Amino acid sequence: MDKLIEIFSELETTKEYDGYFYSIADAITIIILGSICGLKNVSQIHQWAASEKIKEFLKEKFQIEKVPCYYWLLCLLKLVKPDSLNKCFVKWIERILPNKSKNFTIGVDEKTVRSTAKMDSYESPLHIISAYISEIGMMLYNKS
Repeated sequence: MDKLIEIFSELETTKEYDGYFYSIADAITIIILGSICGLKNVSQIHQWAASEKIKEFLKEKFQIEKVPCYYWLLCLLKLVKPDSLNKCFVKWIERILPNKSKNFTIGVDEKTVRSTAKMDSYESPLHIISAYISEIGMMLYNKS
């Protein structure tokens, strides 16, 4: 887990972002950790990350000094290029699995829910990204 932020600092964005308010790598790290904990959406992940105990954990283990508000988590997720996230995610999984697992099958899937593009309450379409490691039955997903 110690290389998680390092790997996700390589993410490409759809437009230039200088990280003035929050780091995209920090936001993705929070989203991934929340997903691993079984949280189902950005709202739940934000509530979890904003708790004092988790903020202390994020600061100690990942050097994440500030947790973005819910709005910023969403804004930062929208900036990430999905293909770039997929590459970084696969790279991270390869690092955390033992060497003998290099032959594991990692299925990465992304979907855009078409009906959300026409809804006034969404600024952009809803994206769902998931990764499944079939040999160990591990599934991670993110909805943004």
